[in-house]
Amino acid sequence: MTVTSGDCDIKEVPFSVTVARPHGTQVVISVAGEIDMTTSEDLKETFEEALEPVPGRLVVDLERVEFCDSTGLATLVRINDRCGSRGVGLSFLPSPTIRRLAQKTGLSTLLPLAGA
Repeated sequence: MTVTSGDCDIKEVPFSVTVARPHGTQVVISVAGEIDMTTSEDLKETFEEALEPVPGRLVVDLERVEFCDSTGLATLVRINDRCGSRGVGLSFLPSPTIRRLAQKTGLSTLLPLAGA
């Protein structure tokens, strides 16, 4: 993804998100790079697509996420809420960055972080 700042500088923002269905009713969303204002919409769209058909379990692999801003954290909370309302089992595999942010913001008590 390419982002242009106000000064017309072009910066490559490393981000990727993929979906796999390795075990029939389980879906794995793997995210790498940075989750921020420019990339969180892609994550939201991928998540919504992963819910069709509704899986029994969703794993969000964030182990390769290096940066996450408040928009990204809000997206993770939204994923948690949507899974809860649809009866989908959820777990996040956090990177050290995500784990640290969740602990500092108090989200570690809300989000189902693996290895917590």
